[in-house]
Amino acid sequence: MQVIPRRATPSGTAPLSLLQQRMWHLCTAYPGTASPIVVIANRIAEPLDVPAFTAAVAALADRHDALRTTFAVDAGGPWQVIAPPGGLGTEVVDVSGEPDPAARAKDLVAGLAGALLDLDGGTLVRSRLIRLGPDDHVWCLAVHHLLADGESAMVLQRDVAALYRGTPLPEPPIGYADFAAWQCAGGGDDAELRWWAERLRGVPPLELPTDLTRPPVKTTRGGQLDVRLDDADTQALERFARQMRATPFMVLVTALLTVLARRSGQTDLCVGTPVSGRLLEETEDAVGLFSNMIALRADLSDEPSLGELLTRVRAVTIDALARQAVPFGQVVGAVNPIEDRSRTPVFEVIVSLHTQTSGGAPDLDWRPFGQATAQILHDLVLDAWRGPDGLSLTLRYDTGLFTATTAADLAGEVVTVLRAMPGDAELPVLPVVARHG
Repeated sequence: MQVIPRRATPSGTAPLSLLQQRMWHLCTAYPGTASPIVVIANRIAEPLDVPAFTAAVAALADRHDALRTTFAVDAGGPWQVIAPPGGLGTEVVDVSGEPDPAARAKDLVAGLAGALLDLDGGTLVRSRLIRLGPDDHVWCLAVHHLLADGESAMVLQRDVAALYRGTPLPEPPIGYADFAAWQCAGGGDDAELRWWAERLRGVPPLELPTDLTRPPVKTTRGGQLDVRLDDADTQALERFARQMRATPFMVLVTALLTVLARRSGQTDLCVGTPVSGRLLEETEDAVGLFSNMIALRADLSDEPSLGELLTRVRAVTIDALARQAVPFGQVVGAVNPIEDRSRTPVFEVIVSLHTQTSGGAPDLDWRPFGQATAQILHDLVLDAWRGPDGLSLTLRYDTGLFTATTAADLAGEVVTVLRAMPGDAELPVLPVVARHG
């Protein structure tokens, strides 16, 4: 049975969801030269009917109200403003005559991915189709993170492919404005919120040594690097996780915490991880910001081994996932940490193991196309993907704090721990170093 009611009209105004309220704060509290943007960038290596494709993109915006949404700010704060169905225009750019069409296309995609968007009435969704040559195009859709999340990108790619092919699609059960109005009207679970407040009370800031002095107000400049764990090591890691009644994600968190503890000397650490937030059936095919954050606070006291820390991380993760429905913004409000604009509250590091691959569309020759490094709101963000050749890891880092050399060393240390853990889980997390909590 559908829990979230539809609004009477598909346009008009709506409150920000509780998840959007948190993202709005992050976007406006810290200065930056780029907005957090969800980017779809696909290379389409097949004959493309350009008018039919741009019509499919327009129909995509008619189908999902998030793509027709802007924001207005008044004395009461920000509001969503949803335009009536009317289509999303696609800018068509022909670079086939350029000396290096692919390089020019990458620049055009980077321009969308790295833009600074105006939250007060500005356009937050942009579509660009780039022609590299006959039967060779790149489509880029850039959506502000206030209006979409990673799973939304999967929904959008699937839907635009179906619309282009003429495949009938059922009407979405809800639009994002329906979810926002419903969430704001709900009462929430006070017991779960109290649990989070108690669990995270007094969490210390991460005192990771930095190459540059932390500025009084956090910036959002980001760098990125990639490392890989080969398939043999990845399979060993997965077998180890099963033996420990854990998951590969829990092993990844354990490795990251080990590196953070060794570098900081701290034994009370907290990292964040995103969860899909799509806990109701009607949200599964919707586009919007449903993704939530949960905090994983780990106790590294009493000199645990890697195996013992994994056991602790397993317990912490299970407890946190059981209470993942509480919007993180409410959690921060309940914890009420000391305001420090040089840091994000509660945690400064995010870790995620993705179970879905990005890019492409079913039965079409669409492949992911390179894009610019996304803006980073936290000090460090570690993303991992399981592929046929092993585990791919991407570390994004705040370039206002860390050099590329330090980031590479840190990522390399994570890989070293991941390789070592299956062979010797009794290795100590903290060798003989200064320890403080």
